[in-house]
Amino acid sequence: MNPLSIIKQSLIALKANKLRSSFSILGIVIGVAAVVIILSMGQGLKGLVTNEIEAFGPNILDIAVKIPGSDQISTVVSMVQGVKITTLKVKDVKALQDKDRFPYIEAVSGQAIAQEWTTYGGEEKLSLIYGCSPDYPLVMRMSKIGQGRFFTLGEDDGLSKVVVLGSGIAEDFFKKEDPLGKKIKVKGQNFKVVGVFEPQGGAIFGGIDINDFLYIPLQTALKEFLGIDYLSEIVVTIADEKYSAQAIEEISRMLRKHHNIQNPAKDDFQITTMEEILEQVNEISVILNLLLGFLAAISLLVGGIGIMNIMLVSVSERTREVGLRKSLGATQRDILWQFLIESLVITSLGGFIGIFFGIVVSLMVGFGVQYQGLNWPLTISWLAVIVAFLVSMAIGLIFGIYPARKASKLNPIEAMRKE
Repeated sequence: MNPLSIIKQSLIALKANKLRSSFSILGIVIGVAAVVIILSMGQGLKGLVTNEIEAFGPNILDIAVKIPGSDQISTVVSMVQGVKITTLKVKDVKALQDKDRFPYIEAVSGQAIAQEWTTYGGEEKLSLIYGCSPDYPLVMRMSKIGQGRFFTLGEDDGLSKVVVLGSGIAEDFFKKEDPLGKKIKVKGQNFKVVGVFEPQGGAIFGGIDINDFLYIPLQTALKEFLGIDYLSEIVVTIADEKYSAQAIEEISRMLRKHHNIQNPAKDDFQITTMEEILEQVNEISVILNLLLGFLAAISLLVGGIGIMNIMLVSVSERTREVGLRKSLGATQRDILWQFLIESLVITSLGGFIGIFFGIVVSLMVGFGVQYQGLNWPLTISWLAVIVAFLVSMAIGLIFGIYPARKASKLNPIEAMRKE
């Protein structure tokens, strides 16, 4: 029997058992769609984080303190949770602002963070309070003032109670009212609104929206509001990436002197470049994709087992058909290929449908995330699409071979006798 005839017989058999064929296809559809969705979302998440980091530029150095008694660095989450870290001081920021000592440093911002209730006109909101230096907009290049201005060095040194609002909290409090010059209460204290940031970014650090941040002068935050004398981190912008190594070495030397550290192995700070952060993101992305890909592969494996079981049932129910075809001259090879092609048709069709749904769902998720204001790239992992389809074909071949061989070895006489 020629190959076209075998394929025709296989399609006729599948059409005659539509319900069974549909159930066989379903497992593969779910598995392939899962592969495409999971890997595409992993790629999108990596792109989102990469875009956010690259937006700061390669000339950023982040100086974070290590949590006492561990090698972990401080994070926004750890600060909000009340982990007491007292390493970095305002004097470190002042030293870094010395142009004679650090001529390659363009801007410096010390930062201290707390979470407090803020109120205006009966509206109350739990917000992240960001105490920072006047250079903050120069350091965080994504942050652009939409209305008003940022606070000045004089307001920082003078412990002024002024605030710059994120666009989200400004919208929540003031709706269409002009917020400039108005006063809001932060932890019961009045702060005058002098500026509002343009909308930026989205949910970060465990779901905290950057557009809901409030920015107040660093020294006001430390002395008049938080009652502390230490920072959570310092962010530095250097004139050119080529100065990174020199900057790290000289800043480290200065911090060790300020913190009375003799042994570099006992540093109570960590300086990280944007390139290092990107490398960490890439490493995490690879591990995440491998883990999620493994989970998706399990779903495909389950689908393959389902294909084999249903094909075995099909062989059992079509024993007389196999016996009749053999008595009419069909060879073992013909029977083997018929059932194997049926399995391949099921898995390839399931692969196509799964790819379609995987792409649609991935794009819907991407559009949904973009609607929330995040810079999520609409990416489809075409490698995942190709791999998923090839794997679905391989599953049809691997899990279809046993039922096909079983059918091909049936004795035609005994098969014809079976009811």
